Amino acid sequence: MRFTDCRSAQWENSNIMKKIMIFATLLTICCALRAAAVQIEVPSEIRLVEKYRGGVLLSAQMSHGPTPIIIMSGTHEDMGRQYGYLLAEQIAESARSLLLDAVVPYGLDEQALRTMAAAVWANMLPFVPGEYQEEIKGVIAGAAEKGVTLDALDLAIPIVLTNISDMSDKKALLTGMSSALNLVRFAFTCSAFAAWGPRTVDGKLLSSRVLDWEPGTGIDRFKILAIYKPVDAQGNSLASYAVAGWAGFIGAVDGMNEYGVTLSEIGSENRREKIAGMPWTLMFRQVLEHSQSLDDAVKIVQDSENTIGYIFLIGDGDAENFGAPAWSPGAAAIEENADLTAVIYADDPIDRDAVWIDNQGQPVLVDGKPVPYGTPLKHAVLRADVAMSPEIRKTQVADNGPGEEGSDGNPLAGGSYRRRHKSQFDALVALETGASYNNPYSGAPVFPAASGKRLLDPQTALELAASAAMPESCVITIVYAATDRAMYVSWENLENGKWTASFERPFMKVDLMDLIARNAH
Repeated sequence: MRFTDCRSAQWENSNIMKKIMIFATLLTICCALRAAAVQIEVPSEIRLVEKYRGGVLLSAQMSHGPTPIIIMSGTHEDMGRQYGYLLAEQIAESARSLLLDAVVPYGLDEQALRTMAAAVWANMLPFVPGEYQEEIKGVIAGAAEKGVTLDALDLAIPIVLTNISDMSDKKALLTGMSSALNLVRFAFTCSAFAAWGPRTVDGKLLSSRVLDWEPGTGIDRFKILAIYKPVDAQGNSLASYAVAGWAGFIGAVDGMNEYGVTLSEIGSENRREKIAGMPWTLMFRQVLEHSQSLDDAVKIVQDSENTIGYIFLIGDGDAENFGAPAWSPGAAAIEENADLTAVIYADDPIDRDAVWIDNQGQPVLVDGKPVPYGTPLKHAVLRADVAMSPEIRKTQVADNGPGEEGSDGNPLAGGSYRRRHKSQFDALVALETGASYNNPYSGAPVFPAASGKRLLDPQTALELAASAAMPESCVITIVYAATDRAMYVSWENLENGKWTASFERPFMKVDLMDLIARNAH
């Protein structure tokens, strides 16, 4: 989140202290040798906390404290009731904390923000599938049974804020809704990669999801791993899946399902945008519930009504077919704005042909030649903010995009391209060739030179993902071992005034199929 204008004196004092704290933490991170291996932990114990109507709340015991896990099953209304009852207090506190601790102190009025969110939600609601509207009603009913009052807006606000975070022109798009939103920018400046085949141990698919967001808001107090075991209205089982997020965020900012389909997202501002469409965090829920393959997932995204500029990375570990001739892991990047969707696969011609263009889509010539910036690889897909599709790129604002007023459109000058996109490419090439690879932020060695090719395993994948994460704003880091249906996840931490990036904390290993097998009976 980035905020501008209308800051009170009280806010200035608190914000200065917060920035000092984060800057000191950043100095410590950047000065340290980040070549140190990331830590992976299996929970020492998973304790039962509470049961309710087929739902169960658990606590995974980790060295740095417990991580809550909620497992829900049944229809969306059933799962909503379970979620609302088992997490009632946390949802209420999280909803209010998001407003009062993360937004309102930045010079905004709480009621104005709620009015704006309600107006945006009304525009999105026609595109929200009925099952999620029923789920919201279920959450409210479950919380009420616990004695906690919630309303639909409490649950809609996180969906709205995550979906309008990367609007390039909030003032124009939200005219008449609330001038308060012009002061807010929740920036999802993230990175992701997927690799498989000859790049990985046993050819299994490994993919990442790095969420770079506003640090130190305190939302980490409400972290939760959610396991969904849905059935449709006729009682037919849908795909079960895991989402790492926070209590009250019923959309998915990441996820992996039982078939090994994984999801990652990068905000990518674009001039072509609208708010009347499918919120991406609920579209992610649809993908996880209804996809058994990469093709399934891509089709759901293509069929959804776009809103603003995003880049999604979808992986498919093809877990069901591992060891069989039909096994075929893979991944795709999806780039979109309000009007267009481009699907780009490994070693794709779109990636190979990407060159610096202007806002008319025409190549910019340097010394009479186009300037390439694509990063095509076989058996790998990677992304940060920059788009490779020329139709998406020409109106892109993100990463020095030609859609930005006054920008020359040079992608090579973009910070995201240099430190998060190209760095992942360089890391994968280094692993393939035995070359060395250094952290793009600190310069510390990540992968030293070797005598030959090195294969990605979960540990190596986590080290790669951590190196591309923004040291000052990484709030969730995940590596999906999709073929094995395992995930490695860590959240940021703010404790006693000290903020720690997610990748600096131990990663919890999650066995998805083990958690799916658990129930409340």
